[in-house]
Amino acid sequence: MPMENVEKKLQVLMFPWLAKGHILPFVELAKRLAHHGVKIIFLSTPSNISWISPLLLQETELLQIDLMELPLPIVEGLPEGAESTAEVPVEMHDALKIALDKLEKPFEDLLKRLSPDYVIYDFSQYWAATVAAKIDIPAGLFYILNAAFCSYALLPSRCNDDDTTVADLTAPPPGYPSSVIAWQPFEARYILGAYNGPSGEILQIHRCLRSMQGSAFIAIRSAFPIEGKFIRFLEAATGKAVVPVGLLAPEIPHGKKLSEQESFCLTWLDKQNPSSVLYVSFGSECFLSKEQICAMALGIEATGLPFLWVLRFPRFSDCNTQNFFDEKSKVSALLPEGFESRTRERGVVYTAWAPQLHILAHPSVGGFLSHSGWSSVVEAVKFGVKLVLLPLNGDQGINARLAAGELEVGVEVERQEDGSFTDEQIRTAVLKVMNDQDQARELKSKMSEMKRKTFGEGGSEEMCIQEFIEHIRLCKATN
Repeated sequence: MPMENVEKKLQVLMFPWLAKGHILPFVELAKRLAHHGVKIIFLSTPSNISWISPLLLQETELLQIDLMELPLPIVEGLPEGAESTAEVPVEMHDALKIALDKLEKPFEDLLKRLSPDYVIYDFSQYWAATVAAKIDIPAGLFYILNAAFCSYALLPSRCNDDDTTVADLTAPPPGYPSSVIAWQPFEARYILGAYNGPSGEILQIHRCLRSMQGSAFIAIRSAFPIEGKFIRFLEAATGKAVVPVGLLAPEIPHGKKLSEQESFCLTWLDKQNPSSVLYVSFGSECFLSKEQICAMALGIEATGLPFLWVLRFPRFSDCNTQNFFDEKSKVSALLPEGFESRTRERGVVYTAWAPQLHILAHPSVGGFLSHSGWSSVVEAVKFGVKLVLLPLNGDQGINARLAAGELEVGVEVERQEDGSFTDEQIRTAVLKVMNDQDQARELKSKMSEMKRKTFGEGGSEEMCIQEFIEHIRLCKATN
């Protein structure tokens, strides 16, 4: 219910980084704040606003959520019209950040014109808080990641005078409140570029630290019942108030008609036994190599379980398989010979956009093999689905150890020293989650308890939003 006895509605401008994995949690936070009477100005580039608009259609009609465009400048190395990380390969993400940085002056002009009560910004806009401070508008940094990762990877102590090494990144910060969470060497080697780079370049870690330094507080996509010790550690290590906003899992959209392709998934699931299906998906921006696809396929096949595997490819790749019903899809060439014929009676390899929330909510789904993206972990918790965790990059390794080692709601796939994995390692992890009676029962119990604490009646989600609104009110009053 909206807050009562409010003298003046808060007006908050929200400005996420140009990635769908960042935009969506900002959208969910915007919706929850608006439901409590906060007026939202949601700012992004034109193509992102076009994509966001249908997601907020009902809310913008009923609540005060205004969508606002800020055109992205053209920069060298960035294709015309590319406005999100999903539209360019990883090597072009730096060009996207350069284009974003050119929005600093237009952003300042916009703030002067709109004069919101508060700005909530993302890690990449390190200049947003400084710009807001010029015109006496308080600003808060919203990390769409969890506290375990932020307090492991994004502290000032991680920024060395000398080059950061693999050994530096595999060692938790002093006092870090977990003995099971750390980057593996192969993960640290992958992430080194965020900490080291050419002189004069604004590194990822520098963006994060500058964003943090200028913020009035840090909002975190988490809750005290599941990450209390990490939230408190992050506060102590940064000297900033850290305010959890809940896990922000999206609701299944009611009234939206699924496409023929999307409906296919649910129709197939309807024919399967309860809790029998392994759902496999690596999100919208994590893609497997040919070798990884082969190992994954043979591992899934060896489990003997029914499966729904969403196998996606970047739109800019040579093996774009957007249409599930295209019989000439190149995906067949990437799978092991004979895999499709051997598993046709019990599994589906699906190459179009999948309705993940509907799938996780389906009673036939008993496990979720995921890349360990925080949004995927959150959605698994929302629907009480046990996790098989196969992190690929970035924050995912920390997420996997949080979910498997600390929260005990999943099993992480064991890996080779170089980060590769075998079909046997896939098979073993899946069967622990799906078929091992004692372990599967314990995982289910832990997941049910976590779901209750966060999303159940009287859970932390609603309380987090109320406390967050109270916090920004106090910040505004004392600014």
